[in-house]
Amino acid sequence: MARAWAVGVAAALIAVLLYESALAWVSIMGPAILPPLFLLLSYVVIGAATGHAAVSLTGGPNRAWPAVVVVAVVGAVLIGWGRNAELLHPAMAALPAALGGGACTAVGGWLGLVLPNAYRSAAPSSVLAQLKTVELRARPSARPVSDGGRHHQRRAPVTEPADGPDILEFGS
Repeated sequence: MARAWAVGVAAALIAVLLYESALAWVSIMGPAILPPLFLLLSYVVIGAATGHAAVSLTGGPNRAWPAVVVVAVVGAVLIGWGRNAELLHPAMAALPAALGGGACTAVGGWLGLVLPNAYRSAAPSSVLAQLKTVELRARPSARPVSDGGRHHQRRAPVTEPADGPDILEFGS
């Protein structure tokens, strides 16, 4: 779980940089709706990337959630009470703005945790050794048997035994 906390801290630093970028944008362009929307969308993406990276490093979503919690809390605090935060939400109180920012980040993080992750095998072998392996057995399949006609194929069951169970192994 230490890896998940580290991913959360790294993502929180990126959240701070995006927050400062949005403030700079507001100071240059003036108060408009675009910088806060950009910031909220960025926080959804940061949450998703954080969840995805944490799952990759920890081997599963049940161990990766601290990363999402860290980045969602940091996002909420920045948007609600960060330096010059009133520039990003001039017509809104700090608490609703913080809840909105935290919610956007948490939704993105949840998506990062639950969406399929092809890089789950990037987890260290110590983490993967603790996971359960899944045994896959070959199912009997049917082979096409031709009776002379090109469009008239029938399937006959295969009677040969399978070579043995295929074992899905992680980290090897």
